Amino acid sequence: MKTLLKVLVVLLLLVVLAVAALFFWLDPNIFKPRIKALAADQGIALEIAGDIGWQFWPSIGIEVEDISVAALSTPDEQLAQLGSASLLVATRPLFDRELQVEHLIIDGAELAFEVDSSGASNWNRLAEEAKRKAEQAGSRADQIPADAVAAVDKGERQAAPEVTPEADTSAASGGELNLAVEAISITDAAVQYRDATTNRSADFTIGSLKLTDFNVDNRPFALNAQWQANVKDPAMFAERTLQLGGELSAEVQLAADLSQVSIAAGELALDISGLGEKASLNAGFDMQLENPTQELVYRGQLALSPVNLKKLLASLGQSVPITAEADALTHLSLNTSVSGSTSSISLAPITLELDETTVNGELAVTDFNRMAVEVTLTGDRINVDHYLPPKSEQPEVAKADKAPAKPKASDNAGTQAKPAGDEPLIQLDTVRALNARVRIDLGEAIVSGLTTQNLRLRLNAANGLVQLSEVSLDAYQGHLQASGKLDGRGPTARISSVAKMNGLNVAPLLSDLALDEKMQLTGLMNLDATANTSGLTMNELMQTAVADAQFDGVQVTVAPINVEQYFCQAISFAKDLREKDEADTGASSEPSAAQNVSEQDWPELTQMHDLQGRVKLREQVITIESFTAGVEQLLLGLNGQVDLAGQTFDLRLPLTLEQRSTSEQGCTVNSNYWVNRSLSLLRCRGSITELAPAKDCRLDSKALESLLGDYTKYRLQKELTRKLGADEADGDEETDPTKAAVKGLLNQFLNKDKSQDKKQTE
Repeated sequence: MKTLLKVLVVLLLLVVLAVAALFFWLDPNIFKPRIKALAADQGIALEIAGDIGWQFWPSIGIEVEDISVAALSTPDEQLAQLGSASLLVATRPLFDRELQVEHLIIDGAELAFEVDSSGASNWNRLAEEAKRKAEQAGSRADQIPADAVAAVDKGERQAAPEVTPEADTSAASGGELNLAVEAISITDAAVQYRDATTNRSADFTIGSLKLTDFNVDNRPFALNAQWQANVKDPAMFAERTLQLGGELSAEVQLAADLSQVSIAAGELALDISGLGEKASLNAGFDMQLENPTQELVYRGQLALSPVNLKKLLASLGQSVPITAEADALTHLSLNTSVSGSTSSISLAPITLELDETTVNGELAVTDFNRMAVEVTLTGDRINVDHYLPPKSEQPEVAKADKAPAKPKASDNAGTQAKPAGDEPLIQLDTVRALNARVRIDLGEAIVSGLTTQNLRLRLNAANGLVQLSEVSLDAYQGHLQASGKLDGRGPTARISSVAKMNGLNVAPLLSDLALDEKMQLTGLMNLDATANTSGLTMNELMQTAVADAQFDGVQVTVAPINVEQYFCQAISFAKDLREKDEADTGASSEPSAAQNVSEQDWPELTQMHDLQGRVKLREQVITIESFTAGVEQLLLGLNGQVDLAGQTFDLRLPLTLEQRSTSEQGCTVNSNYWVNRSLSLLRCRGSITELAPAKDCRLDSKALESLLGDYTKYRLQKELTRKLGADEADGDEETDPTKAAVKGLLNQFLNKDKSQDKKQTE
C-alpha cells in the first residue's frame, strides 16, 4: 500500500512538473504580433507595451500590462488605455474541460471621447476603420472562385467523421465551457469627454467596481461601485465645476443570451457639490429589462428619499426661487412604478410628496417622437402662495411724492425697450407642439389668498388646439363651471371661454382679496359670462378682449354707503329750496310730511333685493348695459363705464321712488311728482386702484340743479293751470288745451331765460 501511495505521489508530482514546465517554457509574449494583427483586421491599432505573463499563485492566470487602443488612421491619438489586467482561473475544473474564472482584475483603464470643432467624434474613426476592413474582407471573399469553394466544401464533408446524435450530445456535455466568475474588480478607471463645439467636458472616475459571483446563468450576483465625476459647462456653470460622487449597490441577474436583465435591491447615493450648496440624493430601485440590445422594454420600482429641492437646485447651479414661505420646496419625495420602452415611459402609479402636499396618479409619455403626454393626478391640498415670491415689505411711493426722472437720450442709445405687457406671453411653436391629455383633481387650493375646493380640470391638446373641456371648483359657498379653448393654428392665438358661477358669497371673497377695507359687500351672487380674445402678448389680449356677462344677487348689502339716505337728502334739499323760494315770493306751500333727514340715524349700508344686471367689455372698457336692484321702496339703477386701461370709473346711480315713502324709517313725499320718476342724483367716480366709496360717491350737483329746474317748472305749470281754472286731474298736455298752452308758455319762457344766462356766461 505504501508503495502504491508513493507511486501515486510521484505520478501527481510528474503531472504538476509537466504543467509547470509547459507554463515556464511557453512564453505568451510570442502571441503579441498575432493579437495585434487580429486587432488590425478590425481597424484597431493595438499596442501592448508591457509584458504578458503567467501567474501561478494563488491561482493560475495570465496578466497583461500597458495596453493602448487607437484607430489605424490615427495611431498616435489613443482612444483607450489599460494599466493592467489579470485573469485567474480555478485549476481543478480545467481537467473537466470547464473554465471557471475566479477573479478578473482590471486596473487603470482610461477611455477618451472627443468631439472636434466640426462635430466629428474620435470614436467615429474607429467605426469607419472597422467598416472599411469588413468591406475589404467581403470583397476578397467574393474574388475566390466558385469551384474552389465547392472543392473545399466537398473535402471537408469527406474528411468529417459521421456524428451520431448520441455522440453529439456527449461531446457537447463533455466540452461545454461554463462561464462563472467569482469576482470581477475594476479599479481606478477613468472616462474623459471633451466637446470642442460647446466647450463642455466631463471626467468620470470609477474608484472601484466589483461584481461578486458573476454569471450569465440567471443567478443573482452582487454589484458594488464607487465613482466620481467632474463636469464643466461654461454655458451653465461659467468657470465653476459640477462635482458628483456616488455609490451604487444592487443584485443583478443576467440571462445567457442577455435577453433579460434583472436588477433588485438597488441603492443609489449621490452627492452633488462644486457649484455652491451641497446636496445629496438617495434612491432605491428594482428593474426588469427585456431585449436590452434590441427593442428595449423595462419595468420596475423607484423610490426617491426626501430631498431639499432648494438645496438640490443650488447644488446644480440653478437659481433658487425665493418663496413667501421659507420652508417651501424643502421636502420632495417620490415613489412610483416605472415601465416603458425606447419610445415611451410611464410612471404609474406614482405618489409624490411636496412639502405638505401629497399627489397620487399617473404620468406618461406615450410617444417620445410626438411628445405625447398623459397626466392623471389627484392631490389633497396645496397653498400656491407659499411658492410665490414674498410681497414687498416696503410701501409703494405715491405718484405725487416723486415723479419719475425722464430718461436721457443717451440712456436708450442703440436699444429700444418694449413697453410693459408687450413681452411674448403665448409661444405658438410650443402650443403647436403640445400633445397632452391632462386630468387633475385637487381637494383644496389657495391661490392669491383665495381658497377653493374640489378643483377639477380636464384638458386635451393636439395639433395646435388646446381644449379645456372642464374647469370646476367650489369656492365661498359657490360653484364655478367653465370651459374654453386656445387655437394656435393660425397666425395668432385665439382664446374663447364660457363660465358660470352660482351662489358665490362675496363677503369672504373680498376679505381674502383684502378689498373690504374701504368697501364691504355681502350676499350671494350668480354669474354667466362668455369671453373671446386674440393675440400673443398681454397687451394684445387685453385690447382685443370681448366679454359679456349677466349677473344677479340675493340679499346683497353694500357699505359704507346708504342710497336711501342720499335720495332723502336730495328730496330734502329740493324741498328747502322750494320753501325758500315760496317764502320770498309769498306763494303758498303744499304740506309736506318729509322728515328732517339730518336728524335721522341712518345705517351706513344699503340692502338690496332682486338685484340683476348685464355688462359688456369692449376695447378695455366695461360698460354697464343694465342694472336694477330694490332698496326698500326705491328702485336702484346703475349705468356708466369702467376704464381698465385708464384705471378709472364713472358711474351714475339713478333712483326711482315707487311709493310716497322710501321706508318706514325713511322719508315721505306728498307730491306725486317724485313717485315713479327716475332721478339720477348719485354719481360715483374715481380711481380703481384707490377705491373709496364714501368719498367717490356724491350727489351730482348738475343733476340736482336740473332736477330742481324741472320741479320748479312742474310747480309753476301746476299753479298756472289751477289759476286758469283747469282741473289738474282732467286730461294731459296733449288733450287738455289749457295745460298745453301753459306748458308752451313755460317752455318758451324758461328756454329764453337759459339763453340769456348762457350769453351772460359767455
